[in-house]
Amino acid sequence: MDSGQAFLDLGDIGRAHQLITEGEGLLPPARDKTRGVFLAYRAASYLDLKEPEPAAAAATESLLLARRIGAPRCVQLVDDLLPRFQHYQDAQGVPELLQLAAA
Repeated sequence: MDSGQAFLDLGDIGRAHQLITEGEGLLPPARDKTRGVFLAYRAASYLDLKEPEPAAAAATESLLLARRIGAPRCVQLVDDLLPRFQHYQDAQGVPELLQLAAA
């Protein structure tokens, strides 16, 4: 998953998504905080691609997980993305994410 983040930083989003997805599949439940962080990174990368639907899905999953396990860093990562979702209020999942974040 760290390699995936490195590819995100380099702008190779396709390769980054592949590595992050593979890494998430290997994480045990005890690493849910790490999963939440990388879901937020995935959401950001989808926003970079102007794909708001999968971005909203990843951000929502990250936020729900973060709240369930008490991971304020994950919550903050999603909160930091919220302004970028304002441009996509008609996209599937975005209104629900914004409502969840406001709750």
